[in-house]
Amino acid sequence: MSSHEDARSLTTTAMRVADLVTDERLREALARGFSRAGVAVEEVQRCFALLPAKRWSEDVFATFLHSWKATHLKMLAIYGLSCRIQRMALSEDGEAREQLWIAAARNAETSYEDLGLDYEGVTHAALYDDMARSFVPSDAWQLEANGVPAALAFKRWVYERMIVDDIPTGLLTNMFSEIYNHAEYSLALGAFTELVDAHYDFTKAEKERALCYIGAHVVGETEMSHFLVVVEALDRYNQARGLHTDYERAERLFTEYLERLGVVMGEMRLRMASEQEGTV
Repeated sequence: MSSHEDARSLTTTAMRVADLVTDERLREALARGFSRAGVAVEEVQRCFALLPAKRWSEDVFATFLHSWKATHLKMLAIYGLSCRIQRMALSEDGEAREQLWIAAARNAETSYEDLGLDYEGVTHAALYDDMARSFVPSDAWQLEANGVPAALAFKRWVYERMIVDDIPTGLLTNMFSEIYNHAEYSLALGAFTELVDAHYDFTKAEKERALCYIGAHVVGETEMSHFLVVVEALDRYNQARGLHTDYERAERLFTEYLERLGVVMGEMRLRMASEQEGTV
C-alpha cells in the first residue's frame, strides 16, 4: 500500500489507535470487526473519495451534511449512558461504587470538547453548523427530510445501544464510535480540503471556518483520546460488577456498526454519483 493509499485507509488509521490498547483480545475484536465489514469500509472510503469531484448542488450537499451529522454528535447518548452508570453507583458502596463513579466520569469525558468546556463554550455542534453553512448557506441541510433514511436509522440505533441496551454494550458502542470517528475524520479532512481548494474561492478565514469542525477532531487527536478513556470506563465497570468483556459480542457490535455506516455512505455516494452523471 502506497503512503497515499495508506492515508486514505480507515482500517489502517483505526488500527494504529487500537495498538495502544493493552487488551490483546479487544485489539483482535477491533481488527476482526473492520475485516468482516470490509465492504462497508470500502463504501465509506469511496464516498469520501468522490466528495472533491465537483461543487455539489445545494440539494445534494444538504443531504450529505444532514446525513453525516446524524452519524456523529451523540452527546445525549453519552450523557444518558453516564447517568445510567452513576445511578448504579448510588446503589453500591465501597470499591464497587468508586469504580462505577470513575467509569461514569471517564465515559462523560468523551463530551468535554463537544460541549466546549475548555473552548469558551463553543460546542462542536456550533462548529458543525459553521461548516455546513459554508457550503449550504440556507437551512436546508438541517431538515430531517434531507437525511438519507439509513442515516436517521443509524442515529436511532446508536442511541438505543447506549441508552436501552445493557451498559457494557453501551460502553462498547461509545468506544467503537470514537476509534471509528478518529479514522473517518482523518479521511474527511483530506477530502474536504481537496474540495475547497478545487471548487471554492474561500478566503483563508472562510476556509478555516469551513474546516474547523473536522480539524478539531484530528489535529489534537481528540477522538483517539476519547477512545482510550472509554476503554478505561469499560474496564472499571467490569471490575465493579465482576464481569469480563464478551469479545465475540464486541466483534459483532463493531461489525454491525460499520455495516450500518456503509449503507449510509453508500446511499449518499449513489446520490452524488447520480448528480455527477447528470441523472438527477
